[in-house]
This record gives sequence, structure tokens and C-alpha cells, in this order.
Amino acid sequence: MLDGLRIMSKNWLGRTILAAFATLIVIGFGFFGIRDVFTNFRADQLASIGATTIGATQYRAEYQNELQRLQRQARRAVTNDEARALGLDRQVLARLLTDSALDQDAARLGLSLADAEVAKAIKAEKMFAGPDGKFDQSRFDMILRDNGYNEASYLREERATAVRRQLGAAIAGGFKVPHAMLEAINRFNAETRKADYFILPPADASALPAPAEQAIKEFYELRRDAFRKPEYRKVTTLTVSAETLAKSLTVSDAAAKAVYDRDVAQKYSTPEKRALSQLTFSSKEAADKARARIDDGVLFKTVSQDPQSGGVPVDLGEVAKSGVFDPAVADAAFKPTEPDVVGPVQGKFGYVIVKVASITPGTTQSFDSVKDGIKAELAKTQVKGDVQNKHDRIEDLRSSGKTLTQAAQETGLSADTLVTDASGAGKDGAPLGVAPELVKAIFASDVGVDNDSVSRKDGGFSWFEIAAIEPSRQQPLDEVKDQVAKALKDSDAQKALAAKANELARKIDGGSDIADLAKANGVAPRQAANVRRAGGEGLTEAAVAQIFALPVGAAGVALADQGGRYVLKVTDSTTPPLDTRDLGLARALPQLEAAMADDLLVQYVGGLESQLGVKINQTALRAALGSDQ
Repeated sequence: MLDGLRIMSKNWLGRTILAAFATLIVIGFGFFGIRDVFTNFRADQLASIGATTIGATQYRAEYQNELQRLQRQARRAVTNDEARALGLDRQVLARLLTDSALDQDAARLGLSLADAEVAKAIKAEKMFAGPDGKFDQSRFDMILRDNGYNEASYLREERATAVRRQLGAAIAGGFKVPHAMLEAINRFNAETRKADYFILPPADASALPAPAEQAIKEFYELRRDAFRKPEYRKVTTLTVSAETLAKSLTVSDAAAKAVYDRDVAQKYSTPEKRALSQLTFSSKEAADKARARIDDGVLFKTVSQDPQSGGVPVDLGEVAKSGVFDPAVADAAFKPTEPDVVGPVQGKFGYVIVKVASITPGTTQSFDSVKDGIKAELAKTQVKGDVQNKHDRIEDLRSSGKTLTQAAQETGLSADTLVTDASGAGKDGAPLGVAPELVKAIFASDVGVDNDSVSRKDGGFSWFEIAAIEPSRQQPLDEVKDQVAKALKDSDAQKALAAKANELARKIDGGSDIADLAKANGVAPRQAANVRRAGGEGLTEAAVAQIFALPVGAAGVALADQGGRYVLKVTDSTTPPLDTRDLGLARALPQLEAAMADDLLVQYVGGLESQLGVKINQTALRAALGSDQ
């Protein structure tokens, strides 16, 4: 062949043919893969940011390190699918991009750290200390070797980490929450509102005339899915658990009484609780002055709100004695037999005056009221070891060809037959009490399939056999006409009620008295005081949200229980002044400042990434994780 090519190359016609053939080869490779020869050197490039490239090998190593750390925290094996569901793959890539962005910014700013400073920081690390508490070179070398580092690479990484830390501290270090934000937080947490309201009862559709045929048809067409029959599956189930096996055991009253006597204080008794408020003073003199004012008739609340008293007020709420942190305060607060003010007593953090606002006595459940539950728990404990034995016996019977019903009979158990939809409800819509994990397995299988046992959350096992499947189907209008007509009437009644409530709210805004409107509609006017965003007594979440959405003096409407409607008017709003000495605020402030500092750093890094430009090779990313998604 080579000889033939040499002969052809000696004349102009042969050279022309060879040139044309070579051109066709070049064009063919250009379309079908020759470009890979020139670009495959970038196949390992997973992402780039600015001038820095993140390789697939680097990403895979970082991902595996984080996966192993996650497994150590969870104390179990974590699969790649679970890790990706938690977002571990995105977190690792985001961290690598962030580090690269900060490294490039540090280089731009000329930031660096001397070798001596890096070495000093490493020697201070406790994990490198030997038995004497000092830096141990051999331990240092061992840890680096176990984690795939040598000394040079570890020093390089530690220097980069320290520089990033310095850059982060310069950006967000020493951040303080603005006073305006503290005011906003105080308003959100402490604001209380008052409202006048009344409740229109749920709409009564029975008095409405029967809807027209055309209206029924249009309502049905718009809501066809609401009148669709779900898929049902007829199954035979068999369950083995401590609860099912315990039903065959009898536990004596004497055994139950012994358990009751042992656990009565911990399980069957409710400790006495008291509603407590306290004032803490740094000096006994200030505490004595405050106590003297209280003895002279000044209210405890007045003294606690007076900044001149020098006391730090704390509302402990209703707590048991064990819930009071300071033992001396607890002893003093739980000593009086009636509500009272006690103290000052010397506590761990100063001198304390405590107001006992109310006392809720402790209670103890009688043996007769709890003995059945105790017997059930004792029985479960006795049969707990039999669950696995029953499981193995049933598996052996099924392997020999026995049905679930036959296996149940031979093991002294009973199998159940039921018809369920995918929500675990029967054809009447009532829940069947089937465990969600079992329902899920039932609807993942099919008729005639030999199914594995399903592990239950209570440590037991369930088996099932699907006898028949009734597919989901659209019910024709003729079949559900009465249901559609009723739903249409209910919908019209609700619309009419909502329109009436909105009209009444407009009248209130126009100057009508809310109490008069309530009486005119046959309902009682009510008042809600001390409503907070967390809730208000007797109010639904929707009503509370509406009260805080409206300005003071405005009226509105909210959904009440069972389809009724609130008609309400906000009458007052009170926000106590911001108290920077509040212990709750003092505890939360460091966390808030740290969170806001982190957010500031995230915004800075986001700006860097936008300037530098980020590119991600999705194909290489999927290949690095061994995923096609």
C-alpha cells in the first residue's frame, strides 16, 4: 500500500487525489472528534474562577474528605445519593470557589503571612500535641501522612487559610448590629396590639336554592380532579411487633404496681409550678431599697420598670422548682404557700427579689388510671426478643410457598385484608391506621410480586400481598352530580359570607361602630388584648396575622375556625422601649452579629465571583461524582 502511495505521489493526478483524500480526512475528524485531540487537556477542568482552575481530581478529593467527615458525625455509612440530597456536592464546590476568590483577592491586596507566624500557629494546635502537651513532630508527621499531606503542602494550605481569615476579619470583623435593627427586632418581638372583633358564623348553604344544571356542569368542569376516584389496592397484611405480640400476654397487678411505685415521681407526677418574675441587683443596698419601696405599697412591676432602681428584670414564666437555675432563688421562691414577694436573697449573680404571681399545685396520677399502660409496656418488654424470631419463622414459611394467611395461622398471628388508597385511607375516606412506610411499599409493588418485609419504626416488621388493583378513574358528572351540587352551594355560601364580612369591614372604616354591627348581625362583640405575633388568646393564626398587617384604627377580615369570618378593628399598639440590658437580648446579640457578619462576607465573596467570572463544567462535575444527574 505504501508503495502504491509513493507511485501516486510522483505525478500531478496522484498528488491531487491524495490531497483531496487528506482534506476529507481532516474535515471528517473535525466533525467527528479530532477536536478532542486538541481540547482533551481540559477534560479534568471542573470549574474556573478568574485565573484559577479547579480540577476534577481536587474536587473529588475534597468531596471524599467531607463525605468521610459527615459519616463520622452520623456514625454510619452515608451514600453518595444521601450526601447529594443534603447538598454536600454543592457545598464543596461553593467552598472551593470561595477559597479561590479570596486567595486571588488576597494576592491583589498583597496580603501574606510569614513562615514563622504559620509555624507558630501550627505548633499551638492541640491535635499536634504529645503526652506532655507540647508540639510533637512525630505526631504532626503521622497526622499529615494519614490525611494525604506532606509538610510543604500543609504549610501552604495553612498559610492560605490564615490569610483568608485575616481578609474575612477585615471585611466583617467587629461588626455591630445597627441600633435601628435592634429597634425593629424589639418591635417585632415585644409589640402588643389590641383589637375589637366579632365572628360571623360559618356559612349555611342549606338555605340556598338548588343550583342550575349549567352552573353545576361548569363547576364540575373547572374542578374535575376534585371528583376523581383515587387508585385503591386490596392487600393482605401481616404485622409482627412488640405491640402485637404483647396482646397475648397477661401481666399481674402486682408487677405493674411495683413499676408504678418505682417511677411515680418521674413519670406519673406533675411538679408544682409557680409564675415567677425576678429583679437582680449588683448590691444588697440597692436590693434593700427596692424591697422597701415594695413594702411601702409600690407595685413590683413599677419597681422592675424603673431604670433608677438598678435592677435587671427577668420574667421566668411558670416553672417548676427544678427549672430555676439558681438554687438559692429556687428555695426562696418555692417557700411561701401563697403568692407573695420574697427576698432579697443572695444568688449566684447578685441579690434577687422574686415575685410569686401564682401557684399551680402538683398532681399525681393514681395507679388505677395508669396501670393498663404500665401493663402494656411491661408486656412489650417481655416479648421484645421474640420479634426477630417470629420474623425469621415467617420468612421460612414464605420461602416454602406459604401465603401470608397460612404463615399467620402457623405462627399464632392474624392477617388482615384491607383496601387502601395512597394516603392510607379506605373507600369511605377514613384513615386505616396503616404505617406510612407500609403504604409506600404497597404502592411501589404490583399483583403477584413476592415482596420483602417492611421494617417498622417501632422495631417490628410488616408483610403484604397485593390481591387486586382498582385504577384511578374520573367520575362522570352523572355519578357525582349531588356531590358537585353540594360543593357548589358551599362555595357560593362561602363567597357570600366573605363578601358580607368585607362589606362590614368597609362600614367600620367608614365610621360605623363595631359593637353595633356585631349586635345587628346577632353575634357578640369581643375584645382581644395583649396580642403578640406569636398568638393571641382565642384567635386563629389568620386573625393574628391580620391584626399585625393592619395599621392602628383600620378594619379587616380573617378566616375563623370551621369556615367562619372574623371582622376586626385594630384599636391600639404598644411597643416597650428597647432595653439593651435585657438578658434575652444579651444572649441573642452575639449570634445575630455573627450571622450578619457571615452574610456580609457572603455578599463580598459574591461580588468577587461576579467580577472574576465563574464557569462550571457540568459534565465533568457529574463525572467526578459518578452521577448522570
